[in-house]
Amino acid sequence: MVISYRRKYLAICYFIIFLLMGIVACKKDNLNQEHAPLTSPYISPSIRFFRAMPEDPANPMTLEGIALGKKLFFDPILSKDSSLSCAGCHKKENAFSDNRINSIGVDGIPGSRNAMALVNLAWYQNKFLWDGRANTLREQAAQPIEATDEMHLPLQEAEQRLQNHPVYKDLFWKAFGAKTITSVLITRAIEQYEKTLISFNAPYDKYTRDEGVLSASELRGLVIFNTERGDCFHCHTTPELFIHPTKIFSNNGMDAASTIYDFIDGGAGKINGDTADYGKFKIPTLRNLAFTAPYMHDGRFATLDEVIESYNQGPKLSPTVDPILIEKAQTRLRNTGIWGLQFSAQDKADLKAFLLTFTDSSYVR
Repeated sequence: MVISYRRKYLAICYFIIFLLMGIVACKKDNLNQEHAPLTSPYISPSIRFFRAMPEDPANPMTLEGIALGKKLFFDPILSKDSSLSCAGCHKKENAFSDNRINSIGVDGIPGSRNAMALVNLAWYQNKFLWDGRANTLREQAAQPIEATDEMHLPLQEAEQRLQNHPVYKDLFWKAFGAKTITSVLITRAIEQYEKTLISFNAPYDKYTRDEGVLSASELRGLVIFNTERGDCFHCHTTPELFIHPTKIFSNNGMDAASTIYDFIDGGAGKINGDTADYGKFKIPTLRNLAFTAPYMHDGRFATLDEVIESYNQGPKLSPTVDPILIEKAQTRLRNTGIWGLQFSAQDKADLKAFLLTFTDSSYVR
């Protein structure tokens, strides 16, 4: 009986010991296991007369992701010789555009087009860059990194550089819970930051919100802009960007061409293969025009005065020129014998004054 009790006692002791060892082992494993960190969601601003900022479930915005994207945007580490960052061609003082006609890449090669301003990009739903070759903002962020006339760094090498960087390893972990840095995460972070570049405090914004007034000249310019007098509103409407809500590309009659193959730059048609899109380019935002010269896809105009005068002359003929421009010009020709808009010097001054009310000085500080 004594032996039987002793065996039972020992068995119970061994069971307790093994149980305690198991608990300790589990706790140790739990302590060693890394869980994805908690992130802080970005709360998009509610802006009167702006549509709600569109959300992307594939890349939800967080404060950690935005901070990482901002660091990447301003860091030349993503270029071949670590000399050029995204901000090198999208300068804050120029409303994140380039004041040069063509940006210069790390190899000294000039780009083929003027760098577009980055503003209110969250409201651009698709087709980025002048010819729409990037379907999403993430693609737009990736292409300049690898482009030979821009940053000229293979994405695989960019991944490795960041992976070997102790600061970035930690930032990618905090933003995405990722131990391995990929090009997908790089572009997601840059996209998140670029979506926070929001401009909404220009004089025109304040005027529409009853927070400010426009001068007599600016009000006359508004009438020219929003009526058949100037025809601007046909392509520039939405308050977030002053672009057309559905029409992505347009041929604004700046170049004459007998056939679609006579365009110096084929534009969107060269990318998507649609002959109806040759010579067409993405309708750009009109926000912050005071900071974004030179103008047009090729930077051909140094001043707003030149832009206005070009439209005043009327559209040049080509197979894909916007039908509205041709229709209006033909009507003017029938009624007055003049093809152009017939702006007076005062009209030009008023329209320019109104266009400058889209300037948000706080955006470039």
